[in-house]
Amino acid sequence: MQKDTSTRYPAIAVNAIALSPVTASNDCATVGVEQSKDGSCVAPSEQQQPIGDATATTASTTAGMLKRIKDSIVKHLSGAWRSSSASADQLKFLIAGAIAGIVSRTAVSPLEVIATAQMVTGGSGSNKGGLANELRALFAAEGVRGFFKGNGANCLKVAPTRGIQFFAFEQFKSKLVDWKRDWAGVNEDDDVALTPVERLVAGGFAGMIASSCVYPLEVVKTMLTMYPGKYPGIVAAFRGVVTEAGYKGLYQGLAPTLVAMFPYVGMEFMIYETAKIALEKMFDAGKKATDDSEVSLPVIVSLGLGAVAGAVAQTSAHPFDVVRKRLQVQGINGNPVLYKSTMECFMGLAGKEGYGALYKGLGPACVATIPGTGIAYITYEFMKNVLGLSSV
Repeated sequence: MQKDTSTRYPAIAVNAIALSPVTASNDCATVGVEQSKDGSCVAPSEQQQPIGDATATTASTTAGMLKRIKDSIVKHLSGAWRSSSASADQLKFLIAGAIAGIVSRTAVSPLEVIATAQMVTGGSGSNKGGLANELRALFAAEGVRGFFKGNGANCLKVAPTRGIQFFAFEQFKSKLVDWKRDWAGVNEDDDVALTPVERLVAGGFAGMIASSCVYPLEVVKTMLTMYPGKYPGIVAAFRGVVTEAGYKGLYQGLAPTLVAMFPYVGMEFMIYETAKIALEKMFDAGKKATDDSEVSLPVIVSLGLGAVAGAVAQTSAHPFDVVRKRLQVQGINGNPVLYKSTMECFMGLAGKEGYGALYKGLGPACVATIPGTGIAYITYEFMKNVLGLSSV
């Protein structure tokens, strides 16, 4: 016996009826359609609709269906990407910080090459006409590639460094807020503000943790910048340092780096966030009367805040940076080992070259830091918006 499939597939049944002539008009009425002149059953809308209108309707329906599918996919992916779970947010803070570091460091690579050379050699180079002349001389000697020598290792270093810095900073701030809530005995939903000193402490420890994790890459970056023809790549530079100075060579200068990172990163985060929050409150107070939307600082303002924070941080920690660079190149490429400790290096530089030696390269370093830090922060803020992140 043949089974009746019209119940399970009503659309198929209606189409079959529409394609086959019938003799009784009430058969068409049975399935809720009308009978045409030739006896076939058609839907009322199809009986009167011209071909052009039918084509337009079909195209419109298809376009609408595709739009609904696209919106569904975008909504699904956006929801998955913007997941608010703790583990997902931690990963996204790492990603946002890493991208901010790569973008900013690549943008100011030519200036950093000049700054590194001045710190290591202890002079302002053979060109006495200023930074512009040194950049022209570098271009004449090595071309465009000279502007970016060591940038691969630099980005390989700065991506995890910035990622860990921003991640650890956000984690420390969250812990501080939780501790303050517990101390005050308030609910989890109550707002708790952090003081500038607390932000400095959170940023300082974040900087120390990040530097400890990626310090060997800092040594390799210095080698590639100072001796670009000696090592064909990052792996070769690693091997070269280990061959010439042993594994301890990968950590030469770590002590002054950790000492410098606390005030450097701490002040950078403190200045930027404290000023940003104050300006947002000021803009918000003036906007409340006419608009209830969330206040967002203009890009140029965020860039300026980051620039000021970077300049102050670089100036405060620059002597440690000079000592770190000097210790890194000791015993490598024929350089003599002059200092056995951080303090000995400090005293030796000040005694032999004067206290001004501790600030060699500060000019190009600040010129690189000012736009670099600003670019890093606006990139970070942009990535936070893209990833649906918020800070305390």
